[in-house]
Amino acid sequence: MNFPAIPRITIHPAICEGQPTVRGLRYPVWQVLEWMASGGTTDEIQAKHPALEPEDFRACLAFAAGRLKPLGHVVEAPQDEKSELWLLGRQGQWLAEQEFLKQLWERNSASNPA
Repeated sequence: MNFPAIPRITIHPAICEGQPTVRGLRYPVWQVLEWMASGGTTDEIQAKHPALEPEDFRACLAFAAGRLKPLGHVVEAPQDEKSELWLLGRQGQWLAEQEFLKQLWERNSASNPA
């Protein structure tokens, strides 16, 4: 499955346990973002992982930005967005994303002490 706004980001149950990946390759979006967050330039990352293209880095950033938008800024919301079930699902998704970012921050802080 591709994300309509970001076709370079795909999800397939047989690839990386269904995590969002770059073009169906075995590069999870979170991993690419973590490499970038740890200070790696796109050129350095590309040198180590030549299958990645410059557009892939922008797609990962766009995907992360889209996932972190507040509820009121969701562009393509389901028609039943005012239902309690939809709201609970979005809140659960937001909490999971916040937990991911917290873990990413903690891993980065542990590997780069001040």
